[in-house]
Amino acid sequence: MKWWQLALAAGAAAGLLTAQPVFAADSQVIRNEWQDEHLGPGVARWVDEDGNVWDQPGVRPDMADAAGGNGTEADENGTAEAGGGGTQENTADGVPTGDGVPSGDGASQPAAEDAAQETERIIDPSKPMVALTFDDGPYGPVGNRILDCLAQYNGRATFYVVGERVPAEAAEMQRIVAEGHEIGNHTYSHKYLNKLNTAQIRQEIDRCADTVQSVCGVRPATVRLPGGNKNATVLAAVQEPIVLWNVDTLDWKTRNAQQTVSAVLDHVQDGDIILMHELYQASGDAALQIIPELTNRGYQLVTVSEMAQYRRGGLQNGQIYYSMKPQ
Repeated sequence: MKWWQLALAAGAAAGLLTAQPVFAADSQVIRNEWQDEHLGPGVARWVDEDGNVWDQPGVRPDMADAAGGNGTEADENGTAEAGGGGTQENTADGVPTGDGVPSGDGASQPAAEDAAQETERIIDPSKPMVALTFDDGPYGPVGNRILDCLAQYNGRATFYVVGERVPAEAAEMQRIVAEGHEIGNHTYSHKYLNKLNTAQIRQEIDRCADTVQSVCGVRPATVRLPGGNKNATVLAAVQEPIVLWNVDTLDWKTRNAQQTVSAVLDHVQDGDIILMHELYQASGDAALQIIPELTNRGYQLVTVSEMAQYRRGGLQNGQIYYSMKPQ
């Protein structure tokens, strides 16, 4: 018996796995595939060959230790977007077609030459640009690798952080701000906002913003909805600009650096907002290939707010942004 089969047996004995097989809409038993994959990593669960459901969302048992290469990932907090903002993070209102729809440890200090580059950095609106976004951090072991690479290539990115994870990664958060990157609001505890009432939605957003401000002195200007999930209550309650994405790497699902690299480099276009996650070593490995290659291709790596400023004249409350293509 394989190790993960033993783990499944142990999990079943501990009551961690469901006892009943799962059926698809056409009454076919689901085997060796994802249940509710379209709902994203915070919901999707792996169903094994016996029809048992793996308890942890977004995690396949045969990938559990292999994820990230060293088997050490941050606590997923039940989101496996650890994983959120990501994935086919469900856009329940339909497939996005436009860009503006109404509605820790090991942190390395930037070198002196990097500081000099910062003052020389010029964004040319006539040249292609993309916004790399990293959800579900902060997580220093991965985030600092990404920051090192961005510093090397004088790029900027946007980090959509989960508020309850911020205090433990204060050094990384302060580095993000010091090096000119943007921090976005990914709620305090990564709850799907379409399942909450107005007061609960505002609590998730405001508590995250308050925590970020207390740790690094800035308040996030934009919000990314966990899973991309929204309804009329969410759109009425979220007063800030909502930033989603148009390039989904599915890095939470594949945990494979080369597949993540291909998801970006095979499809990238001017004005894209690219979704990745900070919690996986494989995603960090991918970023270290993506960042230099995008730079070599002539893309400017900018924050979401920078791209909005040059492409849309700034962000507007009551708008949802999927991308910012040239107009």
